[in-house]
Amino acid sequence: MSEYRFHLQKYKLGNRYACPQCGRKRCFARYIDEEGQIVFPDNVGRCDHEQSCGYHYSPSDYFKDNPDANCNDDWRYKTPIKECRKEKPLPTFIENKLMEQTLHGYSVNPLYQYISTVFGKEETERLFALYKVGTSKKWGGSTIFWQIDVNGNVRTGKIMKYDDKTGHRIKKPHSLVTWVHSELKLPDFTLRQCLFGEHLLTDKTTTKTIA
Repeated sequence: MSEYRFHLQKYKLGNRYACPQCGRKRCFARYIDEEGQIVFPDNVGRCDHEQSCGYHYSPSDYFKDNPDANCNDDWRYKTPIKECRKEKPLPTFIENKLMEQTLHGYSVNPLYQYISTVFGKEETERLFALYKVGTSKKWGGSTIFWQIDVNGNVRTGKIMKYDDKTGHRIKKPHSLVTWVHSELKLPDFTLRQCLFGEHLLTDKTTTKTIA
């Protein structure tokens, strides 16, 4: 990260803040200037919740909105911004054993309970096993959508709370959504998401629809 002048703060205890958009605590990383000449406002950074929030205000966005910022500093010529061209870090994987330990406990999984009333338990069990849908004890019982890539690596899992009577997500008083890697508090975790259900694409002999 140090070879790029502007980059997100490397994770350490106490340097994650509340997101200015979604308001969630300890999920917002701020950009810093490696040369220590420019101090960005607190809203220049990225939220960890890429899908549910998606907030990302980069240094280049900031300079576009504030062309006179640090006008005496020739940052554009001294050290070009490489944030758009830098190579993405390799993803961190979660142990398959941990994922497999969640593939039960469906008596407290509200989404499983609801789908069972629609398709029956036998078909619901088949689908949950096929897509590797797990159960979390979070919020008294929630659903884990594991993201397993085509090579069988577990990227992360998205934990969501559902209503077992309607099958709808719980969104009031706020959305109950989090990530497995966040709950585990894994240090220096690099999230690189993949398609949910991507592990089903290993069979090269059949044609499957990707939606």
